[in-house]
Amino acid sequence: MSQFLQSAFTGPASLPRHLRQLLATTARDVQPARWDYGTWLKFFDTWPEGGNSPDIARASIAYLVFARDASSAALAATLRSLAVQPENPAYAVLDPATGMAPHDAIDKLRADYIGILQAGEVLPHHATRTAACQLEQLGRPEIAITDDDHIALDGARENPQLKPTPNHALMLSGTLSRGLWLVKRSTLLDHGSAADWAEELRLSVWLARRRAGDSHFSGRIPYILSHRRPDAEVAPPDVLAAIVERHLDGHGPAILPIATSPLTFRIEDGGGGESVTAIIPSTLRKPESLRCIQEILTGTDHPNFDVRVVVMQPDPLDEVQAAATELLQRFPNVTVRWLKARAFNFSKANNDTASGLTSEHILLLNDDVAPIRRDWLRWMAAFLHDPRVGIVGARLLYPDDTIQHGGVIMGLSGLCDHAHRHLPARKAGYMGRAVLAQELSAVTAACMLVRRSLYERLGGLDENYPSAFNDVDFALRAGEAGHEILYVPQAELHHYESQTYGSHYAGEREAFFEEEVLRMRTRWADVCAADPFHNPNLALVSGSEWQLAFPPRTEILGR
Repeated sequence: MSQFLQSAFTGPASLPRHLRQLLATTARDVQPARWDYGTWLKFFDTWPEGGNSPDIARASIAYLVFARDASSAALAATLRSLAVQPENPAYAVLDPATGMAPHDAIDKLRADYIGILQAGEVLPHHATRTAACQLEQLGRPEIAITDDDHIALDGARENPQLKPTPNHALMLSGTLSRGLWLVKRSTLLDHGSAADWAEELRLSVWLARRRAGDSHFSGRIPYILSHRRPDAEVAPPDVLAAIVERHLDGHGPAILPIATSPLTFRIEDGGGGESVTAIIPSTLRKPESLRCIQEILTGTDHPNFDVRVVVMQPDPLDEVQAAATELLQRFPNVTVRWLKARAFNFSKANNDTASGLTSEHILLLNDDVAPIRRDWLRWMAAFLHDPRVGIVGARLLYPDDTIQHGGVIMGLSGLCDHAHRHLPARKAGYMGRAVLAQELSAVTAACMLVRRSLYERLGGLDENYPSAFNDVDFALRAGEAGHEILYVPQAELHHYESQTYGSHYAGEREAFFEEEVLRMRTRWADVCAADPFHNPNLALVSGSEWQLAFPPRTEILGR
């Protein structure tokens, strides 16, 4: 909980105010053992029955409920949950018996926002009031998604779905399309389409609004405002796949959906024509780095790909390096260059080599990574077909096939760190996010594909970060300039971490540590405090980033 806002709205009230304030001032990196969800709910999700109702402007909310069976227990439960809302909201039910189209029902619901529900999704008593207050806090976005959880057969709450800020790449998988959504009535009337399922309408209207232009039309309410019963109705994957396929026809990445749950993808036929130049800084002294570079050359099926290896050191190449150069230059698409410099600087090595390139994309690549799948680069390039995407990062595995890099979370470990570290590669991770393409704040330059035009416009990597943080800083600057940064797990490589240069702060580089950390904290304080792609109800301790935060970092009203 980052601050306490004065408001007429009464929020969660399970503990006295002074105890909450004490928890809020506790160091965020002091994380207790994994909290039982039931215990966490008692601390942070107990809400008053009433709450103040002063004369202030708030968005009005009505509800649209989809049902496949008008007599089902799932629908009855959803309607009971609407009946206990203190605001007594209007609602309409769409089921096969009514024969009413969504557009007609929405037209009759006179409210600022329409809450979209499927039979079996039930609301807590505070949902409407909380949503109305949060919509005001967010500046009344066109679409707001909320967190949700499940209700077990014994009635216990479980499996919280704590979501990131809505983003295109993750939206394509369908994983964000469940739970209560609040959509402006005018947006639904303009962009909604015929639908038989809540998920279908949610996904179609979000993607339609995305196609319309502005990227800042949706937001996230970080509270659990719906519960999913075991009998809740679920849209068939082929329904969602059809929506995504229509959307991707000329809009976004060069991929096609497969009707699985969540949706998966294949590369669209005919992709891979864009030119890519890989820049690999290396000492060319260790057999491991030579082997990795050779595996990049032999294990990549991209048809328009060349490699520039740069050796940055004060003296010309020695015999070992010359022999490695001769071996590599037997490949027709490889150039090895000596860059004279007193000390190694990863940023400068990439910047000097990038200047003068004419390829469409630049691939920043360590000399300690090697492909697992031959199509890794084609997957990365496919996502750059979306003009809003500026950077694509890969999924990197340790030699033991656990994850080394699954994207970067800002604020994790105090500043930033890799997500999913040491998760077995076969596991999907929290909400499937280890295996789903998604937008993040940053990715590692151990394997980073970037538009050359963007690289040049941003001035490349910041050479004041000679070893670490240059990639995170670059990605954050790209995001600041309006570009999306994606983690694409279909691009999968092994990372034999730091075999060439060792630790970022070993030896003479140790002196840079405190200075560079301070620069990062100062320049990127806001995103370190609140990474939009990491839910504030989740922890910021490496290895526990998908566990519940204690306390959450939400701005909780009325404490």
